[in-house]
Amino acid sequence: MGKVYLQKILLHFSLAFFMFLSTRSYSQDTVVTTTTVLQDSAIKPVDDHPYYYRINGVYLESIWDDFKHTVAAPAHWQGRDWAKFAAITGTGVVLLTTADKPIKHMMERNQTSTFKSITNVFEPLGNQYGPAFVTGMYFVGLISGNRRIEHASLSIARSLLISTAIYTVSKSLIPRQRPVRTDNQYDFRLPFNKKVKTYTSFPSGHSNTIFSIATAASLEFKEAKWVPYVAYTIATLTAVSRVYQDRHWSSDILIGASMGHFITKKVYALEEKKKATLKMTY
Repeated sequence: MGKVYLQKILLHFSLAFFMFLSTRSYSQDTVVTTTTVLQDSAIKPVDDHPYYYRINGVYLESIWDDFKHTVAAPAHWQGRDWAKFAAITGTGVVLLTTADKPIKHMMERNQTSTFKSITNVFEPLGNQYGPAFVTGMYFVGLISGNRRIEHASLSIARSLLISTAIYTVSKSLIPRQRPVRTDNQYDFRLPFNKKVKTYTSFPSGHSNTIFSIATAASLEFKEAKWVPYVAYTIATLTAVSRVYQDRHWSSDILIGASMGHFITKKVYALEEKKKATLKMTY
């Protein structure tokens, strides 16, 4: 009962926290847009902002278009992009070969009731509570008529859907046994094998989910400089909880978190290009 109560408090606090940020951002948008309207009467008012999404054909099409562009992005990577990829991949290999097993054993040796309670609170944020938070944002915006909140929730949801789709395919292509079932960090199998149903360790879905939400929230509310510190701290604790619970290797966490972070950044970069086009239109 105590664990469930703490989880509900954390979820409600997070939701109220971002609702407050959304309201602040909405007010700032009103000032900026009103000034622009005085300069150009063709600009739509803030309650019908040209950048704001609703659940309709345009929004659904944007999910598919952004997914295609994100998947095809490596074909257009430049030197810096490949350097980031090499750094993450290289770190993952180092963790796999030198740290995965020692970290697993260290976590197993330090199992306490206090740490277990903490990880039990944060773990659901990478599963049911993360999507529940985004859904809650959407309905709050829809019911209250606050288009800023509605749009923010849809933007976060789009990034989460795309990163989830990509990580799910990766998990199917690279079957890896969970550390709770083996002490061998090299226990991989070939894909599309019916005997590998339990080989679902790589990459970490919880880490992908929570880092996608944290990155999207940081970009969505970038006028508040402290948001990334709060969002990424929660994301990190959620990801670490999966290693502590023996559900993932440390390298699973790194790759899952990196996927959620960088895929979300790519989706938001695509959105900025759309906004630039709209600015020219309006």
